[in-house]
Amino acid sequence: MTKPNALSRTAISIALAASLLALSGCSWFRSASPYAQSPENRPLEVPPDLSLPNTTQAMRVPAATTPAASAAAPVASAAFVVADSKASAWRRVGLALDRIEGVVIGERVELVGAYNITFRGESLLVRAAEEGQGARISAVTTDGREATTSAAAALLGELRTRLL
Repeated sequence: MTKPNALSRTAISIALAASLLALSGCSWFRSASPYAQSPENRPLEVPPDLSLPNTTQAMRVPAATTPAASAAAPVASAAFVVADSKASAWRRVGLALDRIEGVVIGERVELVGAYNITFRGESLLVRAAEEGQGARISAVTTDGREATTSAAAALLGELRTRLL
C-alpha cells in the first residue's frame, strides 16, 4: 500500500507543478499589452536646458568703476514748490503751460494733478502734488522717473518764472 500512496503523492505533486507552470507560463508567450505601449505611459522627457538652473551669471564679478565715473554728481532736480493748494497750483500750471511756446498738452487729469505734455520732442508728465503747506511742481518721464533732461529743466524753469 505504500507504493500506490507514494505514487499518488508524486503524481499529485507533478500535476500541481505542471498546472502552476502552465498558468504562469502564459505570459511568456504573449507580448506586452497595447495599454503598456501607449504614448501616455512613456516616461517624461525633459530637454536638458530646462532641467538644470541657469548658472552662467552665478560667479560674475562686477566691473570696477573708475573714480571719475563714480565721482559724477547726479543731476539736481528742477522741481519747485509754490505756496498754493494742489488744486489751485494745478490750474495755474495749466494756464502757464497753455502760454509757453512749444508745449502741446495731450491730457489733463485733475484728480491726479497732472498734465501729459510734449515739449521739444519729449513726452513728459507735469505734476502738482501736495507738499507741506504748498504744492510741488515736477516733471516725470514716461517710465515714471523724475525728468532730468535739458528740455524738462527748461520747461520747469519757465514754469517757475511764471508761477513764483
